[in-house]
Amino acid sequence: MNGLTPRQQEVLAFITNHQNSVGFPPTNSEIADAMAFHSPNASTFHLKALQRKGYITIIPGKARGIQITGTQSPAAQRDEALVVLRELLACSVGSAERAAELLSRYSEQGAQA
Repeated sequence: MNGLTPRQQEVLAFITNHQNSVGFPPTNSEIADAMAFHSPNASTFHLKALQRKGYITIIPGKARGIQITGTQSPAAQRDEALVVLRELLACSVGSAERAAELLSRYSEQGAQA
């Protein structure tokens, strides 16, 4: 995650893990609690930095208005997995290698969480 501070990487990882496990993004308060921030304002500061750097989009006025952008988003991960699955089912050349690479990448992400 180029361009992110270690703390911003932690916040982004928490948001991604929360969304993947619960099905929706966390609130500012939930981020503040998980990151041991003293107030939700600290999480807002990190969220704005992540938005400036293009990792998330914030929907104003919505309590859970965080959308992960790029390859980190659950939708992008799902779409990539579906493409690989379709290639495997069609017995496309190289599909087994691509599936193995995808599985190893997700195994590494799970180990880091």
